[in-house]
Amino acid sequence: MLPLLLVLSPLVQLAEAAPTNTTSESPAYDATACSYRSVWTILATCALTMLVCVWNATYPNIVRTEKWYTVALHRGVLGVVTLLFPEFTTARAVLEWSPDEICNVSDQKWTRTHGFFALMGGFVVQKDGEEKTVRTIRGLQCLKLKGGTIGVHPTRKQINDRSKSDGLGNVILVLQLLWFVLQVIARGSNHIAITLLEIDTLALAVLSLPLFFFWYSKPMAAAYPHVFYWKDVQKASSYVTRFFLHVMQRSSPDGASDGQTLLWEVISFQYWRNEIGGKGLDVDDGNSLDVKLPPETTNDGMETCMVVMLIVWVIFGGLHLIAWDFQFPSQAERIIWCVASLTLITSPCILSLCTVLEKAVGRAVFPQNIWRYLVSFGIVARLALLITMLASLRDLPASAYQTVSWTSYAPHL
Repeated sequence: MLPLLLVLSPLVQLAEAAPTNTTSESPAYDATACSYRSVWTILATCALTMLVCVWNATYPNIVRTEKWYTVALHRGVLGVVTLLFPEFTTARAVLEWSPDEICNVSDQKWTRTHGFFALMGGFVVQKDGEEKTVRTIRGLQCLKLKGGTIGVHPTRKQINDRSKSDGLGNVILVLQLLWFVLQVIARGSNHIAITLLEIDTLALAVLSLPLFFFWYSKPMAAAYPHVFYWKDVQKASSYVTRFFLHVMQRSSPDGASDGQTLLWEVISFQYWRNEIGGKGLDVDDGNSLDVKLPPETTNDGMETCMVVMLIVWVIFGGLHLIAWDFQFPSQAERIIWCVASLTLITSPCILSLCTVLEKAVGRAVFPQNIWRYLVSFGIVARLALLITMLASLRDLPASAYQTVSWTSYAPHL
């Protein structure tokens, strides 16, 4: 739907700009310099660009249900989380993209597409009418190494056939995001006012572009998994007993600092447990399978997640700080915007500094409450930015209604 809108929207805009035979007099303006837009146009452009960011850049996991509204609700929750806290989605994308071991454990060379499809719940083992999803890395490794026992693995082409998107659709969506970024830059270079809503949309667009890279090989919104049927019942019976339902615990792994523990807890609540770590099949003893499995890397995953989230936090706050000298409806709103933007920048910096000091000293230096306060401050700052940008639409500067002429003829939403 969105790619179709992207293709048709330029035609609508050109039709509106086409000359007519009417003789009614209308205010003249210099069409070569700029045209004008309304608040509703600003809202529509930003809203549709945000929709690209939060709907087509989230790549949901497989939701196994017959109810259509459950799938829509699932994607809706992902979209809201991406809109409010984009660092969670970016961390999820990096964590899913990074583990190469899920693609190169056995002689059956899995592609990255296989790994993504597995992590999103695409492989299901069925025995005696009962289906269990295999999603954890250790479970995937055992599934690959026992592939000859349970059936034939699907090819990359077969997996991609389940995807609801293709290369052309992704290119069109990326072009829309790039157009929005370029038109904001063009407005700034022409000294035309940029709204706070456009600054927030710009930040989301910039952070969404890397997601297309990290999830390039991931199937988009696949609806149904690939089911493996056990063939050798005698071997399978003893093999299945080695599996257990793996649920991520909130307890801190050995060697994790308070800050790492808190950040892991933030993304490990009930919903994100299923999205990032998932509920899947795991093995409790690799030796019984004559398989040498790599050790668990939970702490490494936490460190990667922490670094990614902090970097995204700083970038997100820095992009919002661009508007520090914009025209605000009131001085109080300017202060709120600047303080909230600085909070998004300084909070992760303080978190990083505390973590480095604790590692250097080898013990906890700061009280655990400081981590909770800093994360809470970041969440409150994000909400303050959302409220301030929406409130600013009531009183925009005159040049905010102008638009650079060339952007009217470029394909965009």
